[in-house]
Amino acid sequence: MNKKPISIFILNCDWRDMFGTSFFEFKDKLERDQLGGTLNNFFVFSWARTTYLLKKDRLSSFHLKTHLDFFRPLLDIYAVPRVLYYVWKNKIRNDVWFCYDFGFVPTLWILKKLFGGKLIMCLNNQPRVYSRTRKFGFVKSLYSWLIERIFSGFVDHYLTLNETMRTYVHNLGVKDSNVSVFSMNTIERDMEFIKKVQKGSIRKKYNIPESHKIILTVARLEAEKNYPRLLELFAGLGEEYTLIALGRGSMLAQLEKQAEELGIRNRVIFTGFVHREEIWNYYADADAFVLISKAEALGVVLWEAMYMNVPVIGSDVDGIVETVGADGDKGRIWTEEMGQVGFNDIIKSINSSQDMIIRAKTFVDEKISNHLSINDIV
Repeated sequence: MNKKPISIFILNCDWRDMFGTSFFEFKDKLERDQLGGTLNNFFVFSWARTTYLLKKDRLSSFHLKTHLDFFRPLLDIYAVPRVLYYVWKNKIRNDVWFCYDFGFVPTLWILKKLFGGKLIMCLNNQPRVYSRTRKFGFVKSLYSWLIERIFSGFVDHYLTLNETMRTYVHNLGVKDSNVSVFSMNTIERDMEFIKKVQKGSIRKKYNIPESHKIILTVARLEAEKNYPRLLELFAGLGEEYTLIALGRGSMLAQLEKQAEELGIRNRVIFTGFVHREEIWNYYADADAFVLISKAEALGVVLWEAMYMNVPVIGSDVDGIVETVGADGDKGRIWTEEMGQVGFNDIIKSINSSQDMIIRAKTFVDEKISNHLSINDIV
């Protein structure tokens, strides 16, 4: 069905300057979140490390330099006068005012009241839960709790990832009719890359012996992903395994040091950022995929691994369990109570159930058949 283009104003943070330095990655994220990156018109107001106004295709972005992110409440407060003035001065009008953060909701609510349109929020994580795992976690989690309670009712409609996140929003007092679940579909978007996968290329790239099994994880190097525990478990697994971790983050130096101390540095590969066209080669060479996060709303990387017929192991947090199901259904669930012995048993038997791998692939095919987009909501 043909859809009519709409105009969307996005208020967000672009600390990596993707719009300026990796525009295709920026557009990919719009497609991933079902925002119609190739159909709709966008104006993006981004807090950033540099200031510029840039226009490409159907997208315009005003990046405004700030360092207020060191104390996020200040940035949320400052956004109100600064963004309102910019929109008023430049006569920006839109069908949708859109954000990913509760702290930006007041700014967009005022813009909606002044100029019309709908206020839509994409909630793709659990702010209170994630905040609790970070430095000064109690204070950050308290702030998240406060702004969620105050501003959740200001939003006209929520786009979110799954039933775990629908429940999260529902528990804020939001009616189910004001929440839509969409598919964070990185798979169909990357199908051209998937078709060009070169099995064996990653093993060759890092000179990984054929005798080694490859354990793959894809996650930011941040506290909620539970990397220190994963390294401990990997160290107790045995010499015939190599761990590859895709992603970057603030914990890199700490994790490299830990790997040295555990005597596994030569079998742990921290790749840093990997472009989408190459990430599928890593899945193709993986013997197992592991994600034992302390908090996870969905874990779209689990979907990617399952689609590539890689058996998955996850922790027992809500978002992962919703994807993996009961232990042994579409993957394996590891809990802290199972310890090292349980982890080793799972890894060594993970490839024994082809039925589990087939169920996982079927599950992902069903999920990505959901093509609900922001245009359907508006």
